[in-house]
Amino acid sequence: MLAQYKPSASRKTLLLAAALFWTLVGAMLLARGGRFLLEEGHYALLALALAVGTAKGWLIFARSARKNISRILRRRDNSCLGAVFSFRGWGVILAMILLGRFLRVSAIAHHIYGFVITAVGWGLLVASRIIWEAWRRQKS
Repeated sequence: MLAQYKPSASRKTLLLAAALFWTLVGAMLLARGGRFLLEEGHYALLALALAVGTAKGWLIFARSARKNISRILRRRDNSCLGAVFSFRGWGVILAMILLGRFLRVSAIAHHIYGFVITAVGWGLLVASRIIWEAWRRQKS
């Protein structure tokens, strides 16, 4: 009976949702962190954050993206849209949101906060290309 209310989606739609999530969150974090760094004139720190984010994107986030793609492709079409991420994945997302909120209100210097979220945002954008490619390859 509850199944009729389930927001179901194809594997291609789940891949699109994942790619959009990674891209939009990455862009938001990059913009926010970059603003903190640029407003305070920390150009070298911005460059370092982008370098760290690139490494994080290639070495850490890419592995997570591939696992997410694999899990989505093992699912049947008409899975719940919430299955875009695993339960553990949703837990990690919640933990990262809470950590970000904590850092934002903590006594940490703005340029350190900006460095962290710039690196994470850029890393997400770098790794999102893997999910976009999987979405492009997926047949409708």
